[in-house]
Amino acid sequence: MTTSEKNLFLALCKFKDSDTIMIKETLEHDGDTAAVLGELFFNRMAGIAYGVLEKSALLTNVNREFRTSLKCAYTHNIAKNDSYFRCTEWLNEILKPHTGKYAMLKGAYLCKKYPIGYRISNDIDLLVKASNVTKIGEVLSAAGFAQGRIRNEEFVPATRAEIVSCKMLRGETMPYIKKMNLSHMKYLEVDINFSLDYKSGDEAVVGTMIDEVEEVNVGGLVLTTLNSQDFFIHLCEHLYKEATAMFWVEAKRDMSLYKHSDIYMLLSEMRESDLQQLVGRIQTLGCERACYYAVSSTKSLFDIDIEIVDRLLAAICPSDAKFMDEVVDPRNGKIYSYIESDIIKRFWLPNRTKILTEAGVL
Repeated sequence: MTTSEKNLFLALCKFKDSDTIMIKETLEHDGDTAAVLGELFFNRMAGIAYGVLEKSALLTNVNREFRTSLKCAYTHNIAKNDSYFRCTEWLNEILKPHTGKYAMLKGAYLCKKYPIGYRISNDIDLLVKASNVTKIGEVLSAAGFAQGRIRNEEFVPATRAEIVSCKMLRGETMPYIKKMNLSHMKYLEVDINFSLDYKSGDEAVVGTMIDEVEEVNVGGLVLTTLNSQDFFIHLCEHLYKEATAMFWVEAKRDMSLYKHSDIYMLLSEMRESDLQQLVGRIQTLGCERACYYAVSSTKSLFDIDIEIVDRLLAAICPSDAKFMDEVVDPRNGKIYSYIESDIIKRFWLPNRTKILTEAGVL
């Protein structure tokens, strides 16, 4: 991609502070290319790009195929979320007798918080204390869920080895799946997370978060989730886990921009009164590295120029930044290091495994 195409892609993703003049000028020079369109879809940002163009009154400045593709994504997002929210409400009712033992994460809350049509989710993530994983799993099984994967639109049961491997190497269970047969959600997938990392060992931190869950109303959807500080911290931890684990780097899902967009949205809404509470909570939970990684990389990718974000980074900055370039592979117990430290340059590489070198052992 050319520099102009890259800049347009990123500008179309900045829905909180879009540069209308820059977007318009780039479109006038035929910036709406297939490469830009492909990156928007690959990074699950097509709905946001359509919304940015619509709010900027620039839809007519885009060529027809580009515009039609984005509009299809936007309208699909709205329709899919109708099914997703029905599933979320249903699951919340199923789990309600076990309030205090779980929190709904990420998409369950964010799909409503974003403007309509901007974000979708393919599953529902739960955070659960390790001691309650079996119980919540039993609740899901009793409601018709089974552990496995979806392959070619069909359910494939998990093997015992897959179930054990997932718990040992990813800090989460094998997905629980139930056939729903809704118009835009044939299957509902629920992932039970019992760790913030790829491995167990942070039970105290997870327990502290679960002990302070809240029932919130977001856009008319009532659900049980983490308090605002812990929700942000968990997003950072999840982004960090996937950005720095070889599983996701190999799958090219380690730097999907929609994950950074979640952080960008919350940072853009951060108030002065939030800062000290968030910093204190990050330090209390010992989550400085993950939060610094997520906020710093998001600041670079979205070119965030907000003074409160700079102060957040300064307050949680670890003494050694080597971790910013590291990737771990729990399967072979090795640590790898990027030879390219620039986050934006790394983002645009088609295969980031090619710039990793072995750096040590776990």
